[in-house]
Amino acid sequence: MLEHVTANQTRFMAPGLSSDSRGVALGRFLALLLPSLDRVVGLFRGLSERMSLDDVMSALKVYQVKTPLQSREFIVQVPVVASHTADGVAAVTALMGGLTFTGSSKHFIRYRDGRSPLGYDVDSLHADQGDFILYDTSFVQAYRREREIPFAQLALNLSLQLERGDRLQDDETIIIRAVPGLWRAVVGYLHRSKLRCEVAACERASSDERPAESFYLVRGQIARRMESLFRRTPGLELHRMFHHQVAVQLGYRHPMVLSSCASIFDQGRFYLFSGARNRLDVLAASPSFVSADALLALSTSEGAIEVSALTSRPAERLDLTLRLVYSSSSPQAVVAARVPREQVAWLKKLVYLLPPQALSGISVCITEEAVFVHSDSALEFIPLGQLYQQIAPGVMVPVGHELLPRVSPEVLVQHLANGGETLTFFTPERGPERLPRSAFAPLSRQALAPVEVVEPTVQAPAERGGTEPQLCNEPLGLFPLWGFTDGGEER
Repeated sequence: MLEHVTANQTRFMAPGLSSDSRGVALGRFLALLLPSLDRVVGLFRGLSERMSLDDVMSALKVYQVKTPLQSREFIVQVPVVASHTADGVAAVTALMGGLTFTGSSKHFIRYRDGRSPLGYDVDSLHADQGDFILYDTSFVQAYRREREIPFAQLALNLSLQLERGDRLQDDETIIIRAVPGLWRAVVGYLHRSKLRCEVAACERASSDERPAESFYLVRGQIARRMESLFRRTPGLELHRMFHHQVAVQLGYRHPMVLSSCASIFDQGRFYLFSGARNRLDVLAASPSFVSADALLALSTSEGAIEVSALTSRPAERLDLTLRLVYSSSSPQAVVAARVPREQVAWLKKLVYLLPPQALSGISVCITEEAVFVHSDSALEFIPLGQLYQQIAPGVMVPVGHELLPRVSPEVLVQHLANGGETLTFFTPERGPERLPRSAFAPLSRQALAPVEVVEPTVQAPAERGGTEPQLCNEPLGLFPLWGFTDGGEER
């Protein structure tokens, strides 16, 4: 019978059983015992919502087994590497009314539960013959494998489930399956509605049960108002793309989350799930879509295209006026300023604070109404007047403005005939003003006012009166400063 696993237990009687990082007894696989096939489908539906089945698809097995009493049940073998994953699988299995076992060969021990948080071990191995031997707290049962059910076959044979309220999303690409008599009407309707689409012709080969059948697939985007029309029209089916090779009819859902088991779909094939017909159409190759514009018949009223001979003449000028407007784009570097006369006194005070490198790079031009300040680099020290940015060589516009139409700088310079010897300033009130570059002088030269220098009269030595000073060298003795007073008289 079963024994409780204790903490730090390292030796187990069951083959292939070991402790994981949390001390839980765990084998390489989980064996999930379920009573019927619909419970197996419910199990995979719950697991596909919690985990990616593609991660375990390589070792995932579904077996139909038989007990010694000839009853049939199902065992799902799932590979696991940690007890965290095993806990989630065991929880879904319990909801489906199944039991969870763990092991590595044919002996599978009951997975941990509330009575034994670290799992179970056995005191002895069962000797009965069987492909699977399951050890539970209340029974030990041997099972013989009857057949294996491929997971892909199980998933692809499931019927779609009706899902009410399923609507198309904006800008969603859809597939329209149309019978041969309707595809041209669908394409023409979409073309007249200015909606681009593509068409592919498909054919299903005949078999003993079904005759050959041809249909058409129309791929594109439709307006929301067209959805109800296409869904009500017999012979048309709307399908939503879930993968580049899988489409499911709108208004239905697959029992499993198809994105979690994408590996079951063969590369190069196309799968079309139909809920209304309860059928899965599998195309041997991806549909070859052709633009609908190439399939629409072109015609004229008289059956031929009339060719007219045209003569050319020089194009007329539009003569658009340059307009200075506000701009929402981020401003460029400030390179010039127009300081009105009433702010010149502030400019003079500001010059006293400018560093030497700023004075050397700034030039000014004085007019009757304003002082224009210009710098070849960024003008960072003159926050006065109207500030300007350069949009073309020699073309200045106020900060926060732009010129319309937005022509290239080369065209603008050529139109203004700027060359390289003038600067053109666009102002909102006065219009463009042009100044020659030669009129601009360095600010360091224009800033200094004339200095009045007084030149005193220099007298010759004879006109100053008195005797010439004489230098006497006499011995000073031990006390050179003794005997001299402030007035120069000896004490």
